[in-house]
Amino acid sequence: MTRYPGILLSTAALALVGCGGGKPPGPPVQSAIPPADTAQRDSAAATDASAPSAVYGDVQLPVAGEVLGTVIHTQDADELQYIVLQKLTDRYAAEKRIDVTDAEKAAYIAHMRAALSKDPNYSGPLPGSEESAEDKAARDEIAAAFIRQWKINRALYQQYGGRIVFQQGGPEPLDAYRKYLDESAARGDFRITNPDLDAGFWRYYRDDSIHEFFKPGSAEEAKAFADPPWLAD
Repeated sequence: MTRYPGILLSTAALALVGCGGGKPPGPPVQSAIPPADTAQRDSAAATDASAPSAVYGDVQLPVAGEVLGTVIHTQDADELQYIVLQKLTDRYAAEKRIDVTDAEKAAYIAHMRAALSKDPNYSGPLPGSEESAEDKAARDEIAAAFIRQWKINRALYQQYGGRIVFQQGGPEPLDAYRKYLDESAARGDFRITNPDLDAGFWRYYRDDSIHEFFKPGSAEEAKAFADPPWLAD
């Protein structure tokens, strides 16, 4: 098994068994990639740049930027990046018809259960064992978020190629994301209106020193998006 599936599955397993009391802790996500439609402060979700304007954030804060019709109020570059990526990748997933089936979620949870059962350092409950309806819903939500994000990453990598970086949640097609954002900005899908946040927004995608890359041309790189990790042996 490559380094990626091990990291992804162990992180996911901890998340799956950590959601008690019926309240999901929030899907584990890669550092610059948002989950699907988690709790938002949007008044509405816009699907294209011509849609009626929605507002995100505290309107007492200055406008940081706009994405697909949503005006973003924040003074934090990371928050700006989060919302821009969330809106854009939600639309991208819809365009590419990326979804998650019940069978995929079941396979994912079964794989997590098997991985934890073989871990000598783990002694907690296994995913799916004696859980309430609320816990099951929470675990399904986390599984769906991991699966959906992996599919989005794979689709972007297949479309744009480029280098892949290691992240806690799995491989991330960094160059593909940068190209996708560049194209989106050129189309007017989003814009940064506060110049003080511009460098912070783009640093993640343009500063190679903060990343660890898969070796170009390596077998590990080739396998990163070849097969779903939750279906690995």
